[in-house]
Amino acid sequence: MAAENEAGQESALGAYSPVDYMSITSFPRLPEDEPTPAVPLRGRKDEDAFLGDPDTDPDSFLKSARLQRLPSSSSEMGSQDGSPLRETRKDPFSAAASECSCRQDGLTVIVTACLTFATGVTVALIMQIYFGDPQIFHQGAVVTDAARCTSLGIEVLGKQGSSVDAAVAAALCLGIVAPHSSGLGGGGVMLVHDIRRNESHLIDFRESAPGALREEALQRSWETKPGLLVGVPGMVKGLHEAHQLYGRTLLPRNPLPPPGPLFLPSQDILHPLLSGSPRLPWSQVLAFAAAVAQDGFNVTHDLAQALAEQPPPNASERFRETFLPSGHPPLPGSLLRRPDLAAVLDVLGTSGPAAFYAGGNLTLEMVAEAQHAGGVITEEDFSNYSALVENPVSGVYRGHLVLSPRPPHTGPALISALNILEGFNLTSLVSREQTLHWVAETLKIALALASRLGDPAYDSTITESTDDMLSKVEAAYFRGQINDSQTAPVPLLPIYELNGTPTAAQVLIMGPDDFIVAMVSSLNRPFGSGLITPSGILLNSQMLDFSWPNRTANHPAPSLENSVQPGKRPLSFLLPTVVRPAEGLCGTYLALGANGAARGLSGLTQVLLNVLTLNRNLSDSLARGRLHPDLQSNLLQVDSEFTEEEIEFLEARGHHVEKVDVLSWVHGSRRTNNFIIGVKDPRSPDAAGATIL
Repeated sequence: MAAENEAGQESALGAYSPVDYMSITSFPRLPEDEPTPAVPLRGRKDEDAFLGDPDTDPDSFLKSARLQRLPSSSSEMGSQDGSPLRETRKDPFSAAASECSCRQDGLTVIVTACLTFATGVTVALIMQIYFGDPQIFHQGAVVTDAARCTSLGIEVLGKQGSSVDAAVAAALCLGIVAPHSSGLGGGGVMLVHDIRRNESHLIDFRESAPGALREEALQRSWETKPGLLVGVPGMVKGLHEAHQLYGRTLLPRNPLPPPGPLFLPSQDILHPLLSGSPRLPWSQVLAFAAAVAQDGFNVTHDLAQALAEQPPPNASERFRETFLPSGHPPLPGSLLRRPDLAAVLDVLGTSGPAAFYAGGNLTLEMVAEAQHAGGVITEEDFSNYSALVENPVSGVYRGHLVLSPRPPHTGPALISALNILEGFNLTSLVSREQTLHWVAETLKIALALASRLGDPAYDSTITESTDDMLSKVEAAYFRGQINDSQTAPVPLLPIYELNGTPTAAQVLIMGPDDFIVAMVSSLNRPFGSGLITPSGILLNSQMLDFSWPNRTANHPAPSLENSVQPGKRPLSFLLPTVVRPAEGLCGTYLALGANGAARGLSGLTQVLLNVLTLNRNLSDSLARGRLHPDLQSNLLQVDSEFTEEEIEFLEARGHHVEKVDVLSWVHGSRRTNNFIIGVKDPRSPDAAGATIL
């Protein structure tokens, strides 16, 4: 009977339907705001998208407490009509709901705290009697670029994995399901924030230039020798470093309500390792992803489109055998298996990063493949590579601390844009058109500043530039240069060559352990260099992100800060971003990511503006139209969500507007007063956000 039910769930019903976020209900949720008994909350599909009242029937109550089975494929995500994965269009956060309950008067806080604690303990005891160790109060959200990888992240959390465990598994899954965007042969950056300890760390595993790479070689042959574009991959080292630092569950042996505005846990809960909390080993985390490769997955719309429209030039026979087995691109929804990558993940799970970097078979294959295509990467380059663990850059914006990667990533430019916008009178009384003009002019400055960044280990002036970008005084100066009614006729700052990773994979996790993880990874161009090893590893093309003279006829002046040097990491627009309250623990938390290179920076700026300044919910903030100033062409690009009236307004202020379908995908997750939601960008046909309530 169980098998029949499972088979019924796997019927292809609405495969690849757009899903903004889905809810996986593990227990009837306790109310967390002030009770309003006279006005019952509306159902999830009502306009407000707030959670409805829990079922009062005891049998229904107990049945709803069990964590439901997750779908095993992206098509199945849309096919389970009776499951708790529910399609919806809005998140449950409004401006009123986002007000932190700890701002109430003292008496209300004390009474509410007592009632909440008593109710929580009572329900916990009831659930423990019926089910043993309860899963109530455990909540989180996972958002990735593919529904299959989102469900895998949820699965890892359900196995008592940490938020970082889930992020590692989901990122490896994306390297399998979305090989045009990410993979073992690429790199990325992960930002981890520990809410309880109020600590953040950045794990930078951006690719580095081979020791023998020279600018002259790229100038002469970058278009004909794809091996020259291959940097030392950082993916495996970075994910392993993250697992070593954070790969543990932070749930106490006897679960209690998580810390919130009305509950401060004791030290034995804050340090659960002392009470024997489990830890998922590295091999088990990789085994989750290996199973996806071995069992197969449904080809996403985005992968099918990339294979049809953006295959690597002069694709090798091995590439065609792997991705075009029938001689033509696969159709969306068709099954694709990668047993080769499953075998690689098994080896990495057993032997760790040494199997990738220490001169073994995998290392030799990657070196040989790149050198055969004109590259200069060596075994020594692999053995010398290390991931960096450092503090993110940060800036205070509208009562929130915005955390983003430091150079060679362009996080300082993102914070500079927010600092400039903070001084404008951005309220609901100001027209959207006027706001768009201010945003466009601000982004021109921020992107010009970004073009002056690079690897600070090779240029000390970049540290000074970073400090200037984070300065409120500098922001006020730039704000004063912006004309409220007309675009600047000439750039306010020198513009240098801006290259960036057009495709990128995103993973956002807000887990039950009160950790926030935002990660973006990439191979650079779709399918990277197009070079694939006998073991199935696609090699990156990240050396394209360096700047060198005479690259093309239309490129602006090359950036000296981002010039080619051995061992150097190129400029990056991989910008996983986390937002937390500037003071205390009570308030709104965000995790955001974006693809699209410089367009991603523009998109992140506008989403943060919508949420933190205009008080829009996350769903609306991600769905609203976005713009991006292309400094090279002097065009203001707007996406398909823009109206003709908005375009005419911008053109009347001197902007040369170009309308495009999509600028970038920005996914997000939000936590406010213990409500957590994961929301995908509605422009993405394959991404999915899942929320454990």
